[in-house]
Amino acid sequence: MPLWEYRVVHINVDSTPESGSSKGDSSTDTKPNAPASPQQASEHLHGVLSPSSIAREFPQHYSGSTGAKPKGTHPAEQLQQFLNQLGRDGWEMTTTAQVGPVLMFFFKRPVRALPKLIASSEQDDTLKAP
Repeated sequence: MPLWEYRVVHINVDSTPESGSSKGDSSTDTKPNAPASPQQASEHLHGVLSPSSIAREFPQHYSGSTGAKPKGTHPAEQLQQFLNQLGRDGWEMTTTAQVGPVLMFFFKRPVRALPKLIASSEQDDTLKAP
């Protein structure tokens, strides 16, 4: 019986405007290129993801320097690139579900075990006495 490992990715799909944007505040994160750093993205997400997690999951978007500007790609294209990378890493999307404003993607892949040849050769080496 195969063993599986799972990964869940979630996206906030709440399309309500930010509380400050109706007041004409031009400093809100509604510009196409904002947020410009993993720290700002984490703050924008109210700390749901840490800056290091965001930088690790989206290395092409954040160049590692906290002042780097993100690429001007559309969010759908960014999601497509992210999902394609998961596929290259062996993850298969099994289902999606929406819980309130959160869209969740569920992935699975077989647990990668040591090949039997390596495991048996290591055992053979320990059985042979010099």
